[in-house]
Amino acid sequence: MSRTSAPISAGPASEGGPAWLSADAAAWASARPGSWARPLWSVLALLATVVAAIALEPVPVCSEAAPCGPDWTGMVQVGLAVGLLYWFARLPELTLVAAPVLAVVVAWEELPATGWASRSANLAVIAALGLGWAAAWDRTAARRRQRQLVDRAATAEQRRLKSAGPPRGLIPIAAGSALCAVAVGALVVGSRGVAEDERQAARATRTEAVVAGRTDLTLEVRAQDGRRITVDSLIPEDYRTGTTVVVLEGDGSWRRLAAEPYDAVGPQLLALAVGLPGLSLVTTGLLARRRATALRRGAAPALRVLLRVDVRGRSWVYAADDTGRSTPLFSCICVPELPEAGECEGAEAAEELEEETGVVHDGIDGVPFAGTGAREAVMIGAPYEGGELAFITTDGDGTSVVNHTVGPVRPTPR
Repeated sequence: MSRTSAPISAGPASEGGPAWLSADAAAWASARPGSWARPLWSVLALLATVVAAIALEPVPVCSEAAPCGPDWTGMVQVGLAVGLLYWFARLPELTLVAAPVLAVVVAWEELPATGWASRSANLAVIAALGLGWAAAWDRTAARRRQRQLVDRAATAEQRRLKSAGPPRGLIPIAAGSALCAVAVGALVVGSRGVAEDERQAARATRTEAVVAGRTDLTLEVRAQDGRRITVDSLIPEDYRTGTTVVVLEGDGSWRRLAAEPYDAVGPQLLALAVGLPGLSLVTTGLLARRRATALRRGAAPALRVLLRVDVRGRSWVYAADDTGRSTPLFSCICVPELPEAGECEGAEAAEELEEETGVVHDGIDGVPFAGTGAREAVMIGAPYEGGELAFITTDGDGTSVVNHTVGPVRPTPR
């Protein structure tokens, strides 16, 4: 059975309000990033090259001349590489900063002192980072193009929305800040452990000993005075039986190999495990807060569209004259935004909301609406990947309501 789309009740504010027609919507859709800029390609390229670089990297041999210790630069490389696998897809803003930083670190630390195979793999990592950076740049440039096209289609039509409810982004900012604080604490603990180990080593007694045996985590050595000593080792398989090692013995039971200083790998892993999600949450929250603030505190473009909500609660937006709903432009998740309790009720609430927002409320130039469940709506804001929008439409009993996005705008795949 065919039903017409439900129009918003007419009102004086609707006169002359622009509609987002199919021609303008098609130009907006064409301004999206190129297919080469899909995050999947950047993610796969970085993942493959990083795995190859790790596999081909020479394994260092710990010695007194070149002791193995905490690798802070390596922690930065691992953290940025893991983070970029997510940021490529969700946070191009962070990608534009993190990808060049990681490329510089790889070029500075990995290229000079490696063989040709490892050098080639690290050059491939840098190339993958370049691809990811270029894709992120193309995505942000496409957002600017799409905002400009929407502004042009809206001409001088601007609307203001009254903010209702808690500001967007506070929860991810708070959660991310807490995680970042834990990460900073883990780094402080790791740094203090390294400093304490260096103080102990400076006061320790050097004892030369011969390796007599080993287990999975310890070495059994025999000192020159005949003592048999058990000392912890991260890589006991690197020490062959009969080789000579230097053991540092300090106050109390403190003892370690001179070739193996304290390694803060535990605090480093904790810092990465909580710091990367924390940084992502803080950035996501700040972006959402900035976009929502811009939408509610400033004048935003207003265009009439068709809005349909599917059975999963996702809203699909169509051009105002696409009455057959043949070409969905994008989708998003929206929730109602109501005036504060006690401010107004029933019909008075709808009238006050119309007066505050200056919302378009009539049909689209007499074009008949057809389809299933589509409604006229006024879209406030410029849609783009990750953008913030509000829609003024009607509920089941014809009352005007304001819906706002609570998740990223998802352009329809090509």
